Amino acid sequence: MKRNNLWVLLLLISMGSCGNKFAEQNSEEMSSKDFNETAAATSQDAGISPLVSPEMTLKESMPLGTDDVAQQSTSNIKIIRSGNISLESKKIEASKKNIDALLKKFNAYYEQESSNNNNNFTSYNLTIRIPTSSFDNFLIAMENGEDKITDKKISAEDVSITYHDVESRLKSKRAYLLRYQEMVSSAKNVKDLLEIQEQIRQLQEEIDSKEAVLRNLTNQVNYSTLTVDLFEYQANLPMGSKSFFAKVKTSLEFGWNLIQNIALGIIGIWPVWIVVGLIIIIIRNFRKKRRMGKAD
Repeated sequence: MKRNNLWVLLLLISMGSCGNKFAEQNSEEMSSKDFNETAAATSQDAGISPLVSPEMTLKESMPLGTDDVAQQSTSNIKIIRSGNISLESKKIEASKKNIDALLKKFNAYYEQESSNNNNNFTSYNLTIRIPTSSFDNFLIAMENGEDKITDKKISAEDVSITYHDVESRLKSKRAYLLRYQEMVSSAKNVKDLLEIQEQIRQLQEEIDSKEAVLRNLTNQVNYSTLTVDLFEYQANLPMGSKSFFAKVKTSLEFGWNLIQNIALGIIGIWPVWIVVGLIIIIIRNFRKKRRMGKAD
């Protein structure tokens, strides 16, 4: 009898321990389930997919880095660069050939080229278009040459606002043009059709004008303009431009030019000399006849 009671007691104790373990397991599963449901609900409220890990969500929601922002802002900046430079050369023909070689090297071209030869001194006035990316290197190459720089001026103009404003307006007008073109097929009468066509015509003219402005701005941004005054002066002489011998040479040239001008002026009034000669002949003949009359 006592043995039976002992077995019953052991059986009750084992059943109680199993029940406690089952209750704890159910409690843990319920807690985990509640936590997952709560996390899912929170994610949905926050606009985050529960399938995406917090690390991925945080990475995707982070803003662009400083380098990316700087690169985008730099690409949106539109700068027009231009300049003027004066060069004094001792061998002007060689200097001109050097500039021609620089144009080929940096893919530049002459927009305007003119030369002048006055009193045996040659000068060039050059307007050069240079790719903006090579503008600084072109200037450095000219500064490192043998010619003397007597004057230099470089300027830069920011046209970003104007450029993007024109670009935005052009995009808007193209969208309106597309809508009006789609409305042509749905016109109910001739009057509506004519009004739509008039709007299309005005929009097309405005688009053409804006495109011309944008092309001009783009060309000025992509190609910088450099005006070069290349000249030679009395600095070519051994004693320099302000020497006594240079002044003597200038005075002799002035005197010779003056004699030439006087001679040409005298030759130029030849009709006057003919009239004066005829008058002198007439006067002499008149006096001769008068003397012969008195003698008779």
